[in-house]
Amino acid sequence: MKYKILLLIVMLLLSLNIKAQKHTPLTFINKYDSLSLNLTTKYSIPTSIILGISMLESGYGTSKLSTIKHNYFGVKKGKYYGKYENDTASFKDFCYYISKRKYYDFLTKNKITDYKIWLKSIRKGGYSESRSWSTKVLYYIKRYELYEYD
Repeated sequence: MKYKILLLIVMLLLSLNIKAQKHTPLTFINKYDSLSLNLTTKYSIPTSIILGISMLESGYGTSKLSTIKHNYFGVKKGKYYGKYENDTASFKDFCYYISKRKYYDFLTKNKITDYKIWLKSIRKGGYSESRSWSTKVLYYIKRYELYEYD
């Protein structure tokens, strides 16, 4: 009897551990790196930028905005946060949004791939009002070596 209870406890702890690992930065990167690479090919936005911003804005997929509205970038539609059919639509819309900004033409025509320059341009372009936003995105890019995708 004691053996069965112990086995049940171990199984319960293992299942909790598996659930806890569901949303980690590394699982997020593994889930969205291919999509981000494809969008880099289409829009010339560095993959590190796509992944870094989405990790910050969505809490690497744990925020209510990302789980309920599939909004991984905090993109607003008017006064409210946009709702997407799926995750892919959110990533595509972010890249489309960036491609319509003034700085985009300069960066792509000059073939600039340096994530630091992109991040600075996006920040100056008004993407976020937070002064620490760029620093937080840089943390994800450096901590998880997202620049290796570029």
